[in-house]
Amino acid sequence: MTSGEAGVVDLHAPDLAWTTVPMPGAADPVRLVRLHLDHATRSSVSLVRFPSGWSRPGAGHYTCAEEFVVLDGRISVSGTDFEAGTYAYLPPGATRTATLAGGRGCLAVAWFSGAPVWRDGPAAGIPDHDPVNGPVHGSPGQRRKRSPAVPGEAAMLPSVADLPERLAEPVDLLFADVARWAYVPQGEPLPRLSGPVLVRRWSGASLTP
Repeated sequence: MTSGEAGVVDLHAPDLAWTTVPMPGAADPVRLVRLHLDHATRSSVSLVRFPSGWSRPGAGHYTCAEEFVVLDGRISVSGTDFEAGTYAYLPPGATRTATLAGGRGCLAVAWFSGAPVWRDGPAAGIPDHDPVNGPVHGSPGQRRKRSPAVPGEAAMLPSVADLPERLAEPVDLLFADVARWAYVPQGEPLPRLSGPVLVRRWSGASLTP
């Protein structure tokens, strides 16, 4: 499941460890590859495949934040379509209405800021910051507002060359154009793949000025 540099996962590799996972509020399960799990915070990042026609028709919300990039296909959340090459962020407590996968299904890399606990029905309050959505190839820089409720930060950079060779904190990297992903522990060298990269710092200082 690795490709090229050590620790880099080819997200289209035939030998990925897929499991079938039920989704609360949905009639059908999804297929999932767990890419990384932080046992302290329960934050996780996974490759998720939604089958054609998959849906979660009711309203509800997660108690933690979700961030995802669509690699292939399409998924609609609360009436907004997210096509391949789209980045989205939903803060904790963001109420969602009907969610529906497109005719070809959807393949996405999804990150949760904690254990993904689903609650049926609208959230009691309003999130303290707004959702984000846009093209992966949009303007580089910070993708979501920093919040005490959401650890770390995500930024889209034109190239991993814009970062030091080693960082003082763990990050994960998504090279959406070539469907490659890597988790890089603190102090380890970053893979030097080409092209734009979504960099997620799991805690600590900002990735961007």
